[in-house]
Amino acid sequence: MISTIGLIVLGMVMGNMMLIYLGFIPVVYVAAGLYIQTPGDIQVEGKIRESEAFVDDQIQLDRTITVEKGVGPVAVYEGLPPEFSLTAGSNLNLYWKGPGTLTINNSHQFECTRRGIFEIGNVQTRSFHPFDLRAPKKRGHPLDQELVVKPKPSKVKRVRRRRQYSLFPIPSESKIKLGVQTSDFKEIREYNYGDPYKSINWKATARLNTIPGGKPTVNEYEREGRRMTWIFLDKSTRLNLGNSIKNSFEYAVQAATSLAEYYISRQCMVGLAEYVTHPKKDDDSPWFKPSTLTMSDEEEDVSKGNVIFPEAGSKQLYKIQRRLLAVETEQSGMDLVQVLRQAKRHIHGTNPLFIIITNINQGSIKALRLSVKELLRYTSRLRSQRTNILIINVSGYRLASWTDCERIAVSALHFEEVELSGEISSPGVLVINWDPTKQDIVQAMLSTVRQR
Repeated sequence: MISTIGLIVLGMVMGNMMLIYLGFIPVVYVAAGLYIQTPGDIQVEGKIRESEAFVDDQIQLDRTITVEKGVGPVAVYEGLPPEFSLTAGSNLNLYWKGPGTLTINNSHQFECTRRGIFEIGNVQTRSFHPFDLRAPKKRGHPLDQELVVKPKPSKVKRVRRRRQYSLFPIPSESKIKLGVQTSDFKEIREYNYGDPYKSINWKATARLNTIPGGKPTVNEYEREGRRMTWIFLDKSTRLNLGNSIKNSFEYAVQAATSLAEYYISRQCMVGLAEYVTHPKKDDDSPWFKPSTLTMSDEEEDVSKGNVIFPEAGSKQLYKIQRRLLAVETEQSGMDLVQVLRQAKRHIHGTNPLFIIITNINQGSIKALRLSVKELLRYTSRLRSQRTNILIINVSGYRLASWTDCERIAVSALHFEEVELSGEISSPGVLVINWDPTKQDIVQAMLSTVRQR
């Protein structure tokens, strides 16, 4: 300011108009800058074409930005979740706002690389003064749009050829020990208190009961109802083999989603329970104080353990899918035996199908054996040849191998998985080894198809 006045005074003293003009240039610059306003009155509109998508789907966002007032550059940025990958267009753009109204139509496309519920539409605008004489204006324009990204399901189909059969339990009908008794024979079993005397099979009792004073044998018939299926998902941190986008746990969630959709479509009652192998216990801390749990406390722990009790229908499928969208790996929680014992009231007497989705290794094989032993208590002994326990081993070693040496080690670990799986396999227990890098879950299930 002093130099401007000095130039004007010096020009007047010396009679030099050039100095006077030079002195008025900053004055004109400041006056024009104060007259021109920073771009404002910005409105952002737009919609998302799909509110639901699957993993690896492409989603396009269309935005319309309107700037009413001011002159100057305007930067528009829309933040995307860090799990998404931008594939087309740009979510950061710079525009020039002239004297009139500026209307911008912007589109960009991204790929959904991870399951979950995400908030879309966090648009940020920042406008600048053309002469940089005013502070920039920053404003957020939340559109509050929700995008649900589901795991990509694999359609499990029945084996329809008569000369082929599948070890994988594929129900043609769903019946459990509930409802009115039908005339369809199911099995013979030991007498339980409350069974009608007319159901006693005296010939089978004389043939099978070799112990004096033993219980008689009764005929069991199918009852009107639906078969129950339990899906147990291992959410231990050891399933994080791979990167943040493709790892063993993400494929385990995909398998759980596909199986839940399949069995519910077969009119089965499906339940979901999450557990942790070798959970981190609170008594490891010196501040832990042991306490005694009552039955109500145990039921509350089951609800906190993310257990969805078996039901049928589309509403149940929706509940399971929403839960699987938010599930993450954890270090603490209940193990599988604890979940079974605390939810036994909902399991006992239903002879359900148990599906365990986990990763088999040396560290988990002992706990898995105990879990299978506990599961066998709830299955029918007289029908042991029928698959009642299905274990899906999600092998993620190839997802975490990057070098040639690591790939060689993966081959050795694969043989170890096969050996450990053979130790668990038994009549009524089926183990499927699934390598997601080589095949999808449907191909893994089809590997159980055999010729008669």
